Amino acid sequence: MHKGIMQVSLTIMIFMGVNSWAQEGGNKNDNAPKIPVKSLKSWVQDLTSKDASVRDFALVAIPNYGSSTSEAIPAVIDRCLDPDAGVRVKAVMALSVLEILDKDVTRTVDALAKRVQEDPQAQVRYLAINALQRFDPVDARKTISALVEASKYPNSYEVRKAALIALVKFGMDKTSGPDVKAVSAAVNALKDPAIPVRYAGITAIALLGKPNNPLVSSAVDKALTELSNGNDKIFAIWAKVGLANQDILTASTHIQFIGRMLKQSDVQVKLEAMRAISVIGALAKPTVPDLIDLLDDKDNWVVYNACLTLGSLNVEAREAKEPLSKLAAKKDLYEPVKQAANGALEAIKGGAPKPAPKKP
Repeated sequence: MHKGIMQVSLTIMIFMGVNSWAQEGGNKNDNAPKIPVKSLKSWVQDLTSKDASVRDFALVAIPNYGSSTSEAIPAVIDRCLDPDAGVRVKAVMALSVLEILDKDVTRTVDALAKRVQEDPQAQVRYLAINALQRFDPVDARKTISALVEASKYPNSYEVRKAALIALVKFGMDKTSGPDVKAVSAAVNALKDPAIPVRYAGITAIALLGKPNNPLVSSAVDKALTELSNGNDKIFAIWAKVGLANQDILTASTHIQFIGRMLKQSDVQVKLEAMRAISVIGALAKPTVPDLIDLLDDKDNWVVYNACLTLGSLNVEAREAKEPLSKLAAKKDLYEPVKQAANGALEAIKGGAPKPAPKKP
């Protein structure tokens, strides 16, 4: 069973566009959104109305019926093929939050994949990609071909970027190696004119790991080697992560490079290096002394993320216990930093792993 976790946010967003419609015939002085009191069955019937605005508003109303909306799923899926683009938008948004029973998962995934690959509206494609990510890889792995096509969609760099991010989730396979089509799409994205798409491509390559196909593996090695020797330090960092992921025997050399990036003056470079260390995990233990040095950085955001990174390494960062304790004990310490330091100490003692560093 798949349940939505963003229902409140979705409701607020879509109400912003339909508030005036909802209040027609009501109290004009009442600013609160109004949804007519009707049964879920009545709203589902409205999804077949000839009036697109009626279908649209029904898709706004249905998610407000909570966890009892699974019976509406077939009709909502049908609206993914609606001739009206606005209705398709609302249908895809609804499928990102509505409860979906196991019996409806396959049809829902197929409907979203079709929007990802074929919809003439970039917004619908983008929302469909994000909606797919609520599903487990085992349910959505068959969407890889659609996502590969979306990663080449010429009309929106955001669609291409989102597709590459989704390919990481659905393309990973620790048993047989990453999906070759997903890796190839990531390699092709390195030539994209949009920097965010190229960044999504290099991080996808780094995270997916070594493909079993010799030709694709060779292309990956070539691309990673070129980027690791390039002038862009952020791309070089992730190229080093990818190279370390390709061959564990050479990982220490690449990790040393990432450790040196922690000493750069550019805050973004430091943050990317910390994110990379969190991805690498235990093998990045040699970077712990450099991370400890960052606990004295003048930038609270850097210190905060250094704490998160040390926490992500768990017991491998045990030598940071004393510096973290001293940091957490400081008076007038920025509260988020104090919380991050205490969280890292808990993780080092054997608690739950902490999240990877965040971008500014």
